[in-house]
Amino acid sequence: MKKKIYFFNPYPGIGGADTLIHRFINSISLKKYDVEYLTLKKKNVFFSNKIKCTQINSKSTLLSFFKILKIIKNDKNKNKIFFSMQYFCNVWSIIFIKLFCNIKTFTYEINHLNELKNYQNIVEKFKKNVILFLVKRLYKYSDIVATNSVECSKDLSSFINRKVRTIYNPCFEKLNLKKNKYKKETKIRILNIARLSYQKDQLTILKAINSSKIKNYIKLTLVGFGPLKKKLSNFAKINKINVKIITNKKKLNTYYKNNDLFLYPSLYEGLPTTVVEAASFCLPIVTSNFKSGSKEILCSGRGGYTFNIKDYKRLSNIIYEFYLNPKSFYKKEKFCRKNLYRFSKYINLKKFNSVLNRI
Repeated sequence: MKKKIYFFNPYPGIGGADTLIHRFINSISLKKYDVEYLTLKKKNVFFSNKIKCTQINSKSTLLSFFKILKIIKNDKNKNKIFFSMQYFCNVWSIIFIKLFCNIKTFTYEINHLNELKNYQNIVEKFKKNVILFLVKRLYKYSDIVATNSVECSKDLSSFINRKVRTIYNPCFEKLNLKKNKYKKETKIRILNIARLSYQKDQLTILKAINSSKIKNYIKLTLVGFGPLKKKLSNFAKINKINVKIITNKKKLNTYYKNNDLFLYPSLYEGLPTTVVEAASFCLPIVTSNFKSGSKEILCSGRGGYTFNIKDYKRLSNIIYEFYLNPKSFYKKEKFCRKNLYRFSKYINLKKFNSVLNRI
């Protein structure tokens, strides 16, 4: 008899997390599993017509679980697995699905624990502290706990005192060799692809450019959408920074091909898809030293440059170094490129299914 697996993605969008869960779902053998995709927000998804997509009408993730319980209880399949991602969702999955229903859970994390230690106000601090407390108490009950980077797995394992598996983000498919390299002391085309949010910290890029000796030789492209678009746009306008903000673009290959340097100043991560993609297009990469994933993608500095979180002055100096001597950046880029196989789509989807089949 087939197993039944539920994938819960409460708020689908067009980011890396959605690409990840779609790849997991599409890799599953429908001869072995019946698959149902649960979400709170209507979103166009491209799955086989054999995969059931269910939209749950609920005002919050927590409240949605009361309806999810009804769906699961009405399902006659006796062998069920519930897959969820991200701390705010996983803690409720373990309580409602594992502890209340005794159904097997696959808990997957896409961000480092530092996510729960970053907040902008007292309300957010309280909420994240509650979730952090629940992670500490509840994750030991999940059948499988996994993350998308080794550093994230080690730190989470230490925090919850149990084994945490690593299944890298299956985001590398092939190399896309660029024909043209940046020529020193010409205009630099800088790219960042990420949600325009507090976490991704594009403001540090703008501050770095604004304080740069070569400010007028820099063209910045920000590709993404999010709550900080207006703030970033206003900062650039006031300080006369040459920046183009592009929203709601799904096909990113053109941007990787037509830029010289990829910057990623995030405050925390798991393992960012766009950094791996940039490396596959042979772009030199500079990231903040966020936890986690930067060390693994950039091979502890041998594959790219890093700077301390929010240190826009150091970032400004790195950009200037690239302007004067791009050769050292391309040497690191080549090393990074040769090690991208670790994030292979084929290898990591195979690992995901191997772990799933053992539950």
